[in-house]
Amino acid sequence: MSMCVCERCDRYIDSDDDPDCFIENPYDSKDTTILCEPCREKAYDRYQEDLMETGGGPSLLEQQREARKLK
Repeated sequence: MSMCVCERCDRYIDSDDDPDCFIENPYDSKDTTILCEPCREKAYDRYQEDLMETGGGPSLLEQQREARKLK
């Protein structure tokens, strides 16, 4: 049993029960964030809302058209 603390809400997490609590930064393997399940769900919901508001960026077809212009 390994106890951790959520970095957002200071809730105690048993990493054996919640192995997904460790979130690694894809750009820096030494940077790891510890989040409990409710905080991860809130972050995911915020991310989805932001995608819906901003449109999620250019589509693949738009990216291909822009790439052709650069050639």
